[in-house]
Amino acid sequence: MGKIRYIADEVKKLTGKYQTRDPRKLCDALGIRMCIRDLGTDIKAYYYYQSRIRNIVVSNRVSEALQRIMIAHELGHDRLHKQIAMLKGFQEIELFDLTIPTEFEANIFAAELLIDDEELIEMLNDDDKSFFGVARELCVPADLLDFKFRVLKHKGYRVEAAYMANKDFLYESNNYQFQADILALMPRRSNQI
Repeated sequence: MGKIRYIADEVKKLTGKYQTRDPRKLCDALGIRMCIRDLGTDIKAYYYYQSRIRNIVVSNRVSEALQRIMIAHELGHDRLHKQIAMLKGFQEIELFDLTIPTEFEANIFAAELLIDDEELIEMLNDDDKSFFGVARELCVPADLLDFKFRVLKHKGYRVEAAYMANKDFLYESNNYQFQADILALMPRRSNQI
């Protein structure tokens, strides 16, 4: 079984057991401490394991929509890389960095957790929606949707992303426009995740 399939199965088990895709609720159910605090401008979030306590720390300088993605990503580290964190801890360098295997895997986990297959397929079948329009409506960056397409391909779906995830996504100036666009959409989706 490939790594992407393994991650998708782990997400399915987790969401099945706790009946939610909300990363905050999952952290609560799993006993993972979450803290939102000022991390400066360089670090957006990190996961660490100390004294048998699992912790996720997220920057208060990013929007609620990005906090949700960061928490899902860090939850991926907990579920997939806890043993590494027990030995040396984690520090986020770049959220969408494809060259670091643990970061790639945490991104796959976040995409699979936050984007439901059926909802996405239904949206993609709507002729009026583009790849970027679907990402905007789902309140996720196009980079995360690209990771979800990778999962769908491993599940046998015939999908092609119109976009390739950029490893520097969170450090680009257009990140602020994404946050503004997502904040405008959040009230419509606040009851879902």
